[in-house]
Order: sequence, then structure tokens, then C-alpha cells
Amino acid sequence: MQLGRQFALFTATLSLVVAGGLSLLALFARYGWIAELVSHFRLQYAVVLVALVGGFAITRRPYRAFAAGLFLLPNAWFAGPYLLPGVVTSSAAAAAAGEVSIVALNLFVANSEHAAVRAYLRHADADILVLSELTPAWVSALREVTAAYPYWVSVDRRTPWGLGVYSRFPLKGARALDLGLGGSVNVVATAALPGGDVQLVGVHLASPTSPARAAQRNLQLQRLADLLGPPRQSGDARNPPRLLIGDMNITPFSPYFGDLLDRTGLIDRRARDGLLTTWPTWFMPVRIPIDHCIADPDLPVLAVRRGPAVGSDHYPLEIRLHRRS
Repeated sequence: MQLGRQFALFTATLSLVVAGGLSLLALFARYGWIAELVSHFRLQYAVVLVALVGGFAITRRPYRAFAAGLFLLPNAWFAGPYLLPGVVTSSAAAAAAGEVSIVALNLFVANSEHAAVRAYLRHADADILVLSELTPAWVSALREVTAAYPYWVSVDRRTPWGLGVYSRFPLKGARALDLGLGGSVNVVATAALPGGDVQLVGVHLASPTSPARAAQRNLQLQRLADLLGPPRQSGDARNPPRLLIGDMNITPFSPYFGDLLDRTGLIDRRARDGLLTTWPTWFMPVRIPIDHCIADPDLPVLAVRRGPAVGSDHYPLEIRLHRRS
């Protein structure tokens, strides 16, 4: 019994050192690739540290409980605002009258569950689709679904960097761009929605799996900020509201995500509906929110939800806009 307690105390103390050390390292996310990568898992650190605060308090180890509480603070600061509404999930549902619905899904190049994706997209019946990792095989597999969308811009790749936007509403000035990473596809267009135009940007940014890849993603974020422009005054009739959707390979906990919001004046529209972790689908303990919907504050986004698993390593995002008509 005594040996078991000692082992439990050792394990808890080691967990405190690891979670606390990673929490501190994440504070330096702007100064190194590893630190920025570590910053994406603040929710996981918070969960571990909350358990440790309780465990050390119950076993009357106040100094360790206090240390766990201190390490918890920065994680609570970043993750807390997303947890207040509660993590919300929902299955796909057709938009009610007076709404525009959008589905954003990273299809995943290795996903062979074509029938599941087709069934989901049919059931979702969204007005706009933003589909990343669009390969020639996916174009063929989804042809009977995308045929229902008369307006589209799509560039498929045999790599993970193809992307397509399919719409029931006209897409004016639609074009594909790589945002500084050759071979990647992102789409910008003015969607002529009922009630007014919206500048729609569909993206799939580089994954920060190495220092070079992280630098490429950060360059794409800078190019995005240049494309979207500076903050706008509410109700600016000269420019349509902006809506950025897609797999950004970054969480809200990264300083580079905050830089994009600061430079553009856009806001994270998922915050009201919960954290909505989307990747990876196959291992919940490390799941993080890297698929996003950010928009101008005056764009009437009614809800952002997480859709069901459809064979991809990402969950889809389901977005509902008020038509403003």
C-alpha cells in the first residue's frame, strides 16, 4: 500500500513538472518553433493541472497544490474564454429559412470513406462548401454532390494542398492563390449572398511540423492579413464584410493567430460556441482547434458547430449566417 502511494505521488509530481514546464515554455511561443508548437495544447495542460490541484489538496500537499495552481493560470487565461460556453457538438442539419449555411471540411487525402462524406454533405445541404485536401480522386468521388452547386472555384492537387469552394450563390472575382507557399491552394471570392455581398476566403495553411514549415505558415498568415486589410469601421458600406474559413493549422492560443486578428480587426466566431476541437479525430486527448471561422464583428454569424466524423482526420465545421435580408 505504501509503495503504491509513493508511486502515485511520484507520478503526480512528475506530471506537475512536465505540465508546468510545458505551460511555461508556451509563454515563449513567439520566440521559437517548439515553444509555439507547445502552445497549442493549453487545454490539455489545464485539464492535467486542475486534476493535480485537487489531488494535492486532498492529500494535504499544499505547496504542490499551489504550484499546480500557478502553472494553471496562464492556461486558464488562454483557454478559459472558449470553455465558458461549453464544448458544443452537433450533427449536420439543414439551415432554417432565412439562414445561409456553410460547411468547411478537410477531406484528408488518405480518407477512403467517400460514401460517408457524400452522405454527410447531402444531409448537411449547405449553401457553400469549403473543401480542402481536394485531390483528383475526391473531385471524382464528390461529383454528384458538387454538381448541385452552380458557382465554384476548385483546384485539385495530388498533394494535400488542393482546395475548392462550391456555392449556390454567385462567386464574384473568384481566384486561387498560394499565399506564398508554392503549390498550395487558397480561394478568395465575393459571395453574393441574399442581403449583401461577403468577402469569402477559404484556406488551408501549411502545417507547422518543422521550423521551415512553421515559417511558411507564418508567411501565409502575414499574406492573409495583407489580403484582408486593416480593421474596418462597423457598417462600412464601401467594403463587404470579411469571412475567413478553413484549416489554418494554428490554434487560438498561438500569438500568430492573435496577430492576424489584431491586424485585420476580425474576431474568432467559434468563441461564443465553445472550443470545438477538430483535429485529430482519432485521439481525443490531444485534439486541438485548428479549423476556424473568423469574421468581421458586424457579420451576422449565428452559430459555429462541429460536425460528425466522416473518415477524415478532421471534423467538419458547420457555420450559419443570417441572410441580413
